[in-house]
Amino acid sequence: MNWPRSFRLRCLLIAALSSISIQGSLHAQEKESVDVIKVTTELVVFDAQVIDKKSKRTIGDLTRDDFEVYDKGVKQQVSYFSRDELPLSILLLLDVSASVRPILNQIRDGALNALEHLKPEDHVAVMAFGSKADLVQDFTRDRSLVARKIEEATNTEYLGSGTFLGPALDEAAMHIDDAPSAGSRRVIIIITDNIASSFGMEKRINAKLLASGTAVYGLIVRGAIGKFFNVMFLGQFKGVNAYVHETGGEILGANKNEVDAKLAVMIDRLRARYAIGFRPADQTSTDVFHPVEIKLSPLRKRKEKPVVLTKRGYYLRRR
Repeated sequence: MNWPRSFRLRCLLIAALSSISIQGSLHAQEKESVDVIKVTTELVVFDAQVIDKKSKRTIGDLTRDDFEVYDKGVKQQVSYFSRDELPLSILLLLDVSASVRPILNQIRDGALNALEHLKPEDHVAVMAFGSKADLVQDFTRDRSLVARKIEEATNTEYLGSGTFLGPALDEAAMHIDDAPSAGSRRVIIIITDNIASSFGMEKRINAKLLASGTAVYGLIVRGAIGKFFNVMFLGQFKGVNAYVHETGGEILGANKNEVDAKLAVMIDRLRARYAIGFRPADQTSTDVFHPVEIKLSPLRKRKEKPVVLTKRGYYLRRR
């Protein structure tokens, strides 16, 4: 039958659109299949520090065979292992509240000197907090820029006199999740007098930190006001402790003249951490917390009494 030319053109257009739709559907199915493959080969990496229980010195001569990993009590095969090979993504969270202002100059100088201990590939961001928090510098490798922002952050009172650690760390946990290097070792270093409140936000914040694989380190520096409050309240103010314990970090103390030296020690200890990865058998429980235990194999006897510091577990996140 000899159909009109306009009708034939419409038919060709409909056929072409149908072909595009089918190809789009096939492409979506193919993409979904690729996503499934990514999920089933998910690598979970834990950051672990091993120290001697008595001396607190780091133990840095361990190998893959020295570690045993248990996910929900089931032993896992270690499929990735490294030490000091991953770049650092450090977010410096600086307490600029009223109780630390008398020693802010020493904190500033210590933080500036500590930058010299970083490698060129490491990223640094700076956030300051008092009654509120402010990201004063996003992640960068530009050390001079970070230095200027640290000086600015420690020379202001616009963030208020309170020490509202919870809201500040909540913001920091969200921001470090977007660190520029996806495979970096993520760390939040909190420099504070630890006379701080989290307003009952610990559980929510720790969930975010565990999801992003972030370790929290605390450098506790107290001036006269901080020492007074610590004595008055019998040492009950321990703002950073719960986060450090949950994420496998460390707490170091320093007087006002030791900030640079202790920060240098802290960065060196970060370099001594091990990256231990495994592929969990259960790839479906994305909303369930997976408790993990990492310990040393009993087959190798050591003169030290090693303690493994690492996060308590993880949430499996689909990419």
